[in-house]
Amino acid sequence: MNILSTAVKGRLVGTLPGRLLRRARWWAGLPQRVRNPELWDMYLEDRRTDVALQALVARDSNCVDVGAHIGSTLLRLIELAPDGEHVAVEADPDKARVLAERFPSVTVINAAVSSTAGSARFYRARRSGFSSLRPPIDSEVAGEIDVEVIRLDDLINGVPIKDGRSVPAVDFIKLDVEGAELPALQGGEMLFKRDRPLVLFECGPTGSTDAFDYNRLDLFDHLRQLDYDVYAIVDFVYGRTPLSAAEFDKAGTYPYRGFNYLALPAGHPVERLIP
Repeated sequence: MNILSTAVKGRLVGTLPGRLLRRARWWAGLPQRVRNPELWDMYLEDRRTDVALQALVARDSNCVDVGAHIGSTLLRLIELAPDGEHVAVEADPDKARVLAERFPSVTVINAAVSSTAGSARFYRARRSGFSSLRPPIDSEVAGEIDVEVIRLDDLINGVPIKDGRSVPAVDFIKLDVEGAELPALQGGEMLFKRDRPLVLFECGPTGSTDAFDYNRLDLFDHLRQLDYDVYAIVDFVYGRTPLSAAEFDKAGTYPYRGFNYLALPAGHPVERLIP
């Protein structure tokens, strides 16, 4: 994605034209939904995720959007938590610039997130949303740049928010970093002990994390070690029990349960949100 299309797409987020484009994409996908009805959990994931966000994000929640892209989720977090402090972390400098212009009240950090701080090669994908610290699986590489790498723990060790204070207690984290979710979580040991944030995270199909040398069960085990339960979005909104390791592993095979999940501190109340 070049800077022009990034800027245009970023500025369409949350606008009437942007909403109309999303609706048009939904209707354009109707033939596929008819052909593959077994994937309805995937088709409805965005809508169910919004229901979950409404239940989990309070008006004063402090939110961190890691892998903010062009700001679709960030905008929703701001809408749901207008009294909270918000931080967006985005490795692509062009996207980070657009985010800073589009959301002046948000602290935008132009960096990737991993288990150790430093610098790394970042691969820009030709297909929007697939750029990563490893060459993307589902897109051609459009370019390579070196980026700063921070840890989630660095957010509570002096990264300033807009008025110069350190980042306050983190209530909610969205984590979508194209396969680097486990290294990102590993860099947040102190943050998770201190704040116990609620987490919305992406985990693609089986094999999508291979480039980072871990598998789905490694990610699940790390969250369990943090004393977190893992939910498929569909299970959370219908008030069901958390996933077992075997269920989470199976969710990465066809027909998928979804590519986004919730990690909540063990014992967090869950109730049915959809009649």
